[in-house]
Amino acid sequence: MSARTITIHPDIVTVGDPSLKLTCHKVENLSLVGEHCQKMVSLLRELKGAGLAAPQIGLLERIIVVEVRKTELFPDRPESPLYVMINPEIVEASLEVEDGWEGCFSVPAMVGLVPRSKKITVKYQSEDGKHHLETFEGYLARVIQHECDHLDGQLYLEKMKDIAQLSTVENYRIYQHQSSLR
Repeated sequence: MSARTITIHPDIVTVGDPSLKLTCHKVENLSLVGEHCQKMVSLLRELKGAGLAAPQIGLLERIIVVEVRKTELFPDRPESPLYVMINPEIVEASLEVEDGWEGCFSVPAMVGLVPRSKKITVKYQSEDGKHHLETFEGYLARVIQHECDHLDGQLYLEKMKDIAQLSTVENYRIYQHQSSLR
């Protein structure tokens, strides 16, 4: 039997930390969060992830950053531009739901099959204070829902229909990802 070491970034708050179960407060003064937003964008890009929420770095503020890029594990996902969303609120979600595999920096080395609405409408503010109302579909909608859950103290594990659909990333590569390539 061999033991593998999982490297966790020191800035990431991981499952089991009670702060991940707290509800974040609304950002009232946008001039105070610019540095937080930039730190989140830098960390997201360093970790090569699709999204990051403020509580994952210990900030109880309603901020998420999303920028979907193709990765070795998810080479087929559609890419997106960078979105910095302050006080995001999902105001509409389609009844049409799709299961998809999700990972999370706060649940290292694991992925799970999670049902999500295929289409959502989100109200949010950008760093410049402008208000936005945008509709997102597919994978990008999934990522935004995942990150918004963090703002309300929820992890994807709580959204799964069947805990038997939880896997290590390594086993996902071997059994799930490879079977989808056949």
